[in-house]
Amino acid sequence: MPGGTISLKAALTVQRLFRGFKDRHKLRRKVLLQAWDELEKKEEAELHYSSRDVGKLTQMYASLVERGGTEALGRRPSITNGKTVGGEYKASLSWLAEFMDRCGKADYDNKPMPENSLISLLRQTGEILRKLPNVVNIDLKGDVRLIVVGDLHGQVEDLLHILKTHGLPNKNKWFLFNGDFVDRGNHAIEITIILFTLKMLFGDWVFMNRGNHEADDINARDGFQDECVEKYSLEVYNEFNKTFTTLPIVHIVNSKALIVHGGLCWEAGVTIETIQKIDRFCLHPEWESVMEDLLWSDPGGPKHNGASQNDRGCGCIFGEDIVEEFFEDNPPLNFVIRSHEKKEAGYEVHFHGKLITVFSASNYCGDNGNDGAVLELMPSLEYKIHTFYATPPGDGDEKFSDRYSTLAASVTAKLIHRIAENRLQLLEYYSQCNKELQQKVTKHESKKEFKNDEAIITRVEWARGLREVLKLNIKFLHIQTMLGVPLLGVGGKKKGKFNYVDWLGKFAPTNTVLKLKKSAGEEIVKVKETLNKITQVLLKHRVAVKSMFRYFDANGDGEISLQELTNGLVILGKVYNETFKEEEVKELVNYLDKDGNKGIDYSEFLAHFSVSSPELTKALSRVPSKDLMRGCSLQDLGMLSSRRQHRTRRDSVVKGGINVDI
Repeated sequence: MPGGTISLKAALTVQRLFRGFKDRHKLRRKVLLQAWDELEKKEEAELHYSSRDVGKLTQMYASLVERGGTEALGRRPSITNGKTVGGEYKASLSWLAEFMDRCGKADYDNKPMPENSLISLLRQTGEILRKLPNVVNIDLKGDVRLIVVGDLHGQVEDLLHILKTHGLPNKNKWFLFNGDFVDRGNHAIEITIILFTLKMLFGDWVFMNRGNHEADDINARDGFQDECVEKYSLEVYNEFNKTFTTLPIVHIVNSKALIVHGGLCWEAGVTIETIQKIDRFCLHPEWESVMEDLLWSDPGGPKHNGASQNDRGCGCIFGEDIVEEFFEDNPPLNFVIRSHEKKEAGYEVHFHGKLITVFSASNYCGDNGNDGAVLELMPSLEYKIHTFYATPPGDGDEKFSDRYSTLAASVTAKLIHRIAENRLQLLEYYSQCNKELQQKVTKHESKKEFKNDEAIITRVEWARGLREVLKLNIKFLHIQTMLGVPLLGVGGKKKGKFNYVDWLGKFAPTNTVLKLKKSAGEEIVKVKETLNKITQVLLKHRVAVKSMFRYFDANGDGEISLQELTNGLVILGKVYNETFKEEEVKELVNYLDKDGNKGIDYSEFLAHFSVSSPELTKALSRVPSKDLMRGCSLQDLGMLSSRRQHRTRRDSVVKGGINVDI
């Protein structure tokens, strides 16, 4: 029948269109997830290498304060009134149950416990953990099961879901929390309170490994210090990091399964005895050390061989041959359980089952849409994987499509910042491409498509430039419209060549100095020059600046005094090789202090620096500024290349802590 034929054709058309939409959606999501992972590794590397400047700046400012260079300021009281309430912490199951119930409510007040009680908990936990060796042996027998929990990263809803699903520790169900309790999420303090209390209540059934984020050089700028200062004080933050130094590095189950946060080591010949001899009681691992490798390394793909440079800037990427070599050096080990990497399914099996990754922070950072997982290990070393997707309190009606709704916004905002800080290098790169393009085009094309003096490039060259200048392996062509590239090129051609100068102009910095009255005359010129210098520092080093301004805010009241900002910028200039004279800084301070209250809000200060395009500014506004964790470029930091080269099996051995080539 004609009608039936038409209906069938219509159905097939709808089906074809839906499949096309679904395929495009899957590809776009894959590209965004890959971009997010690439940016995260880049940021971690930048944070790691910039920590040297952070420490230098902190010491210089502390020295200035000791010499009386800034006024003495009182300390901000804890929001929990910890100095007047609480005391020695006494762990109890009833208190823990009530606390977990509070954390699981949508109206939770973000007030975990009195400060004195928290410090007591940290110190008691530290004393328990300090007695443990670097490598802890676990003996599973009979009906006992070990639940291995991966990264939680401050997402307390995931921890609550796991404990609700699997129950509290008991004689037949033990728990091992495999590091990275803090940073990224908003409730890392709550997570550590729960974990440390569980350790105190069920000591023989609860185990914890240290992760790479349980280190002061990372968690000072990746969210945890912010959380501690907001809820308590810098004193509490420092106590946390002291406790983190006592966490063991590795656990071994039934002599055969090694559980570590990151992965294996660059050097050959690392044994369990080597790991036992490490001095783990440090605020962060020594660069290119065995301890750093254990906390930072990642497995490579199925075809990866040897150990090579990790994009994170720490640890290595290791292949199956390195795993087999490690087993040979440490019999009877034959299985590795690790965390450290977000996986879309919450877990991933590597190297024909010799190694597995377990990641427990579902919908990581609120925009990845990934599942979380835990691993249930039996005495036979057989295991079950339990996956889940936990939603924050009040989000129970979240649509499946919403799980990915903020991913694009997060990736876009981070790339906008990186393009802005590298726009001059991109301009130089594209100018060279433009010259080469004009030499290739025919005379007819030149007249029709663009004039000889126009700044035109192809989209392929545009994407290649971003990859080479930003050092990011991202498929930029799939996200070009998100970054402000016009859909129509010159002459109205869809996805044709376009003007790169106009595009880069969107990323030029702007600040409120442009709105100042002309009557200020020469003074405005000086302020503008100072703002321009600070703009360059902020674009390259915002994470470090953010961390340092917290130190300047000595009383933790959220404002920086005029004297603090003056001293701080003078020191900042010394560290980052920029001259900030005290006189010009004071002129800037007078301008920034709009309300005349002799104090400057840090967020308002940063608001003076942004990109000029309203389109891109709107894209940035979709993501909270605290989530735009950014480091500076490794070139700007003067980063030295790694002293270690790619190695295959048995290239070197470790003897007495010294690498010896074979």
